[in-house]
Amino acid sequence: MAKRKIRRKELKKTEEFLTFGSRILAWCQDNIRIVVGVLAGVAVLILITGAVFWFKASRETKARGLYEEALSLYPVESSGNAGAVDYTMATAKLEEVKQRYDSTTVATNALMDLGNIYFQEGDYEKAISRYTDFLQRTDFTHPLYDQALESLGETYEAKESWQEAVEVYQRLASEGAQVYQAQAQLYLGRVYEAIGDKQKAMTHYDNYLNESPAFIFGEWIRIKLRRWRQAENPKKQG
Repeated sequence: MAKRKIRRKELKKTEEFLTFGSRILAWCQDNIRIVVGVLAGVAVLILITGAVFWFKASRETKARGLYEEALSLYPVESSGNAGAVDYTMATAKLEEVKQRYDSTTVATNALMDLGNIYFQEGDYEKAISRYTDFLQRTDFTHPLYDQALESLGETYEAKESWQEAVEVYQRLASEGAQVYQAQAQLYLGRVYEAIGDKQKAMTHYDNYLNESPAFIFGEWIRIKLRRWRQAENPKKQG
């Protein structure tokens, strides 16, 4: 078999590569301090990045352990004794998670548990504080974001802070997932009904009915609206 001849172009490319390589090597030799400094800087950057990652991972692990300990202290809530449940130990541990590991994702999730506990205990100011803190740390991509808005609105309702409840439910109606948007219409109707604004209540209840409500509850809303409208227009309905 005849050997393939090496073309001049290939020889030229090889010579150019070798020449370029020798120039780089010569530059590195002449500027050894710069080269060493750059390599040292890269090494330090890698070490710092690794140390930060390890530190964050370690804090998350420790926070997770404390959080699970708090969850294990949740008392069992019986159906007839819900108001007498003592959350003191669980609350203390969850607050410890927040204080010691405030920057972790675990501490963020613990805020939801704290909000729920304070709501059950009737401490609405603290519940609002924890839910609000959670919402400020997250956005609509967080799996608990919609639930936090819903819970915050319910807390304002329980506190009879109607305007604040309306504002929260309006956020839920615009930012929440579809199922929560429908629920927000129901909640808005409920708030307006509580403050005696039946026209706005009817509007939001109608919106709720148009967005595939739960069958049994939806029927109850339909009956309520029908009675309201009959009371407003008794002659028409007759």
